[in-house]
Amino acid sequence: MTEAGDNGPRISVVMATYNGSAHIREQLDSLAAQTCLPAELVVTDDGSTDATLDIVADFARKAPFPVQIHRNAQRLGYKGNFMHAVSLSSGDLISFCDQDDFWKSDNLERVRQAFMNDPDVMMVFHNAHLVNERRVPISPFYATPPVPPVSRPLTLQPWCFSYGFMQTFRADLKPSAALWARMGDHYNPGKEMGHDLFFFLVASGIGTIVYLDDELTEYRLHGGNTVGSGKRTKPTFVDRWRYRLEDRADTYRYLARMTVQDSNMFADLAQTASWSETLRARARTAAEAWRELEPLYTTRAEICSGSSLPRRIAAFVRLVREGGYSERSFWTFGNRAMYKDLVLGVLLAPLVRRYGRESSRTDRACRRGHGHGVTQTQTVPAQAVAA
Repeated sequence: MTEAGDNGPRISVVMATYNGSAHIREQLDSLAAQTCLPAELVVTDDGSTDATLDIVADFARKAPFPVQIHRNAQRLGYKGNFMHAVSLSSGDLISFCDQDDFWKSDNLERVRQAFMNDPDVMMVFHNAHLVNERRVPISPFYATPPVPPVSRPLTLQPWCFSYGFMQTFRADLKPSAALWARMGDHYNPGKEMGHDLFFFLVASGIGTIVYLDDELTEYRLHGGNTVGSGKRTKPTFVDRWRYRLEDRADTYRYLARMTVQDSNMFADLAQTASWSETLRARARTAAEAWRELEPLYTTRAEICSGSSLPRRIAAFVRLVREGGYSERSFWTFGNRAMYKDLVLGVLLAPLVRRYGRESSRTDRACRRGHGHGVTQTQTVPAQAVAA
C-alpha cells in the first residue's frame, strides 16, 4: 500500500455529504482500503440531521490519512457543496467522491498512474458498475466506451461530459472555479452548471482527458440519490429514431446561447495569471472555437423552426456554405445531419414542430471535424464522439 505523494502527485478526495448515514461507512472503508491512499479526505457537510457527521468523525480517528471535516454555515446544494470541498483541498489531484458509493481498492492507483504517464492530462475518468442498495450488480454504467481512451484538447464532442463520482482532475484547474457561479447548465435552463460538467468542460478545452474503461466504482442506486441513473444499455433502433424525430429547434437556440457563455468563460480563463502560457493559449483557442459554434446553432435552429419555407431554405444554404456539415470544418454536424435537416427541417419542419416530441437539450451530432478553422489550434487527431 502506498500513499499518494511518495513518488507522484498527492490526491485529495473530496466528499460532499448530506444525510448519508445509511451508506457512508462502506464508502469510507473503501477509501481506507485503497492500494494507493489519498493524501487527505475533505468532507463538507450541507447540514445533515442524521448521524452522517458522527460516522465521519469516528472514521477520522482511525483513518490512515488526514480527514478534514467542515460544516457549511448555510445550505449550498450538492453542486455548491462539492465546489466548496474543492476549494478546501490541497492535493495535486482532486477526486470527487459520493457518500453512498463503493470504490474498488485499486481506484486511486489506476487513476493516478494515468496522470503520471502524461503531464498534459488534466482529467481522468473511468467506468463504473451500477448496483442496488445492497450492492447487487445491475449493469455497467457505460455499456460502450463514451469517448476514446485519450482525447487531446478540443477533440471531444462539445457537449460531452462525465459524472463527478468517476472524475479526478489536476489542481491546475482550481482557479477556474471562480467562474463557476455564473455558468448556466447545458441541459437544464435556469440551473447552475454541475460541478462535474464544469471541470470536464474546462479540462476538455485546455488539456487531455483520459478514459479508463474499467469499473472502478460501484454506483449505488437506492431511491434516495440526489442524481441517479437507471440501468444503462445501448440505444435501440427505436431510441435512435425517436431522437431523430424530436422537435429540436428550441434545443438549438438554447445551445447557441450556451456557446456564447462557454466562449466567454474560456476568454476569461485565458487571463489566469497562475497558468502557463501554453494553458492560456489553449484557453484562447477554446474561446474562439466555442464562439464559432454560435452562428452554426442559430442557423440550424432556423432550419428546424416553423418559419416560412423560403427562410428555412435560405438558412440551410447558409449553413452549407458556412461549413456546418463539412468534415473540413473545425466543428461539424456531419453529412448525415445535413440530410436530416433537409428532410425534417427544410421540408417537414412544421409537421415535426407540431407532432414531434420535445427534445432534451443535448446534441449528439456536433463533433470535431478534420479542419482547422480556429487559429492557434494544435494539430491533434480528430475524434468523433457521441455523448
